[in-house]
Amino acid sequence: MRFRRLTEEEFAALESEFIKFLSSQGIDAAEWQKAKIENPHKVEYLLDEFSTFFWESTTSRITYLEKLSDEDRWVFKFDETTARVLRWFSGKNGIEPEVYKGTKEFPEEARGREIFMLLEQGLLPCTEDRHPELEELFKEV
Repeated sequence: MRFRRLTEEEFAALESEFIKFLSSQGIDAAEWQKAKIENPHKVEYLLDEFSTFFWESTTSRITYLEKLSDEDRWVFKFDETTARVLRWFSGKNGIEPEVYKGTKEFPEEARGREIFMLLEQGLLPCTEDRHPELEELFKEV
């Protein structure tokens, strides 16, 4: 599996989307209950398929990720085959922050996996209203 399976809490939060997914597979509520008893392999398969669908659709909409801590700030910008990163951290003199800039290239099909790994490490998507501000930061990277 490219992504992890959603947790029970995540499935609960996505209940209406999961119901729509099951419906798209031709499975109604009665069939789902029956499958949970009689066909656990099918249930496992459908849980994994929905999880993959969720993560693929979620990561495809993300352009910027960010993580703030007391020590530093990380911001990633994703294009189709490139991730650029800026990291601000306390400089040697403790007053002026130092900035690290980097770029990583990857195959287009790996974009979602790259974003997923950073989400799992605690980075968060940036809201679209912040995109213009972040775009300015990445002009030189």
